[in-house]
Amino acid sequence: MTIASVTAHPLRLETDYAAMTLFLVRVETADGAVGWGESCDSFGISYPTVLARFVEDVWAPAVTGLPARDALDALRKTRGAVARTLGFSHSAAQSLSAVDIALRDALGRSEGRSVSAEIGRRTDTLRVYAGNSHFLESRSADAHVELLGPLLDRGVDSVKMRIGPDWRTAMRVLGDLRQLLPQIDLMVDGSELFSVAEAIEMAHRLADLNISWFEEPVPATRMGAISRIAAASPVPLAYGEHLFSSEHMLDTLDAAAVSVIQPDASICGGVEDARQMALTAQGRGARVVMHLHGSPVTLAANALVAASVPGVDLIEYPFHLSPMLDRVAPGCGFDVASIVDGRISVPRGPGLGLQLDLDVIEAGRRAFADA
Repeated sequence: MTIASVTAHPLRLETDYAAMTLFLVRVETADGAVGWGESCDSFGISYPTVLARFVEDVWAPAVTGLPARDALDALRKTRGAVARTLGFSHSAAQSLSAVDIALRDALGRSEGRSVSAEIGRRTDTLRVYAGNSHFLESRSADAHVELLGPLLDRGVDSVKMRIGPDWRTAMRVLGDLRQLLPQIDLMVDGSELFSVAEAIEMAHRLADLNISWFEEPVPATRMGAISRIAAASPVPLAYGEHLFSSEHMLDTLDAAAVSVIQPDASICGGVEDARQMALTAQGRGARVVMHLHGSPVTLAANALVAASVPGVDLIEYPFHLSPMLDRVAPGCGFDVASIVDGRISVPRGPGLGLQLDLDVIEAGRRAFADA
């Protein structure tokens, strides 16, 4: 089974939050098996054509014509060969991630086996936490609870809120939200927006509200700043969506006492890279939860990774994407109505276990091209 083609698919799709750009990769084998992969930059890729050039110029030539298993090895070797000129992070890692996921999906479909057959499987369901992309200060606590209502009704008991630039107002809203949801596990995402001094002051306020983690108060590249915040913060710090390999993650753990690591197979280099990041982080005593912001392709890949690693039982669920998830892969089991007792099912079918609606993907491709 050789790789016949690798095709980039920049898309533009409507979600409940906004029109969002995404980036998928389609791999087809000589025997007609088709696999899909995805790249994520955590909030809608702004320049998916940049990722397309990485795929077309770097990754596709490296794997086309090779047997699928050899193609996975070729990706690793090519990543090492181009690291000095293209780097190992951001667009290089994200675009490689999509190709890796697509290759594994195609291989599994060709062999009639789930990706789980390769990486293992220890659970069939995962807890989800609601990822709320609306800034806290954008509305009242009551309005946030109304948005969260459908997930809370499905048994979701963990919620992550985002703090925007007006963080003092956000803190007041968060205090109100804590009173309305006293039994809910609350986390906060800082979106890399703050100074060290602001982050430390915020962390102490978050501790008073019993917040479980403070995510990315400063950019992941600022190791010294992260270290100073971690040393002063009574709340665990979380990083992961801008960590692009296990080595990058280890550098972060060595530089700062980060307590929560959030791998994402569509960011850090692919399925096995995310799995190794999770295992390595656990070995260093960090809690591991899966990051997510993308289509059903990313959700399936990260769910399969989580299901393969003992002790990883929590995955992000950006609820504003739910209608898009069901449109792209109807019946995939990732819509809000499929959440049972706060949990979603891990796909079991061949490859990633998804059946994508190709008409929706083609419409998204045209929408991006016409924008």
